[in-house]
Amino acid sequence: MPINLSKTSRENIGGGASVQPVPSPQTPPPPVTDPIRALRDRIAARVFDSYCDSALRSELIRQGTADLGLDPAKAALLTDMTLEGLLCANEQKLCDELTGVLRQFTDRDKKLDPKERSDAIQMVCKPKPGYAKGLALHVADALVVDFCRAHGVRVKVGLLRWAIP
Repeated sequence: MPINLSKTSRENIGGGASVQPVPSPQTPPPPVTDPIRALRDRIAARVFDSYCDSALRSELIRQGTADLGLDPAKAALLTDMTLEGLLCANEQKLCDELTGVLRQFTDRDKKLDPKERSDAIQMVCKPKPGYAKGLALHVADALVVDFCRAHGVRVKVGLLRWAIP
């Protein structure tokens, strides 16, 4: 005897009568997916070429808070952790690291010599072990100039001359 396994009707084992499910007047919407998993999936879908620039990171955090209802700090942390797990260069994190290195080099004398500049840029532009990319060179150069202007740090411009860029 064949058994019908469709959702609309099922055969009763005892007598062969079909049982029809009673539709509810309002069918509830499908359950909301896990917002953490949804944000991770969005990050994996949006990040290309193993590099996440600051604008994309900010947009992903905004989507996590506005669309998925996550706390801003939790969305930022989740975004950074997911990027790290995907071995993608996180521009914002690398810029923060470069700023820290520049502070360390210039806090005492407010001068940045060419070797210190080269070392600082190389530290963040060279890919970390396991990563495919480091900070983009043009972003690092612009950040060094902005840092020097904001903090009054002088760079060597001639044989014996120092100036703020």
